[in-house]
Amino acid sequence: MALSANKIRKHKLHERAINTAPVDDGKKVFVGAYLCREAATGVCIPGADASGLVPLGVVVEPLFPDNPDLAITAAYDNTAGPDGVVTGTSAARAVNYDQRGEYEFKLHSGSATPKIGQLAYLKDDDEVSTTSTHHVIAGIFTRPGPSGGWFVDIGKRGVHVGLTTGASSGAIASLTGSVGTANDAMTKVTTAGAAPADAAALATDINSNIIPSIENNFADLQAKVNAILAALRTANIIAS
Repeated sequence: MALSANKIRKHKLHERAINTAPVDDGKKVFVGAYLCREAATGVCIPGADASGLVPLGVVVEPLFPDNPDLAITAAYDNTAGPDGVVTGTSAARAVNYDQRGEYEFKLHSGSATPKIGQLAYLKDDDEVSTTSTHHVIAGIFTRPGPSGGWFVDIGKRGVHVGLTTGASSGAIASLTGSVGTANDAMTKVTTAGAAPADAAALATDINSNIIPSIENNFADLQAKVNAILAALRTANIIAS
């Protein structure tokens, strides 16, 4: 379940790699949240299992906003503000986040028991899982935590290119029609008889032996091409 308050997240002692990111308009970001960049913008939102999100890291201590009350109940409450802005010399409506280290996260109820070194996918800003719809990688699982969750090395975060970033290519139609029998094996085309008795015998040999072997090979190619196209559609690499 997504965070509804600030959280002091257990973590392995490490040297932090702090960065600053602007908060999306209308969003509230809590301390301890896993932070992501929106798919099509440069602003950030709490982590989720959503298309195109880019995982950034764990929100740490709040910045000091113009209105200190904005930093009391959240790292930054931007529910009534415009998009945050970060420049080379200033930050407004922004949060600090850590880009490295092992942090403990709750395990989502639909997750299997993780294995050390396995990819950890974001479900929301407080939970990770071994499974995912949009494959936003929080990092890799490193060890069970004392609170029932698992530690995740967020330095290994990322996205599956083609699954969650960019646009898929145009649709490619599957091959249709029936041209023989596929059997998962390309076979040598049958050769014609050495000395057919006449033209009719040659035609019979071609129609009965040579053409079927060619058609069966085409059927195998058709099946494999369509299977590859189906996998590419599932991965959102080509449009459906």
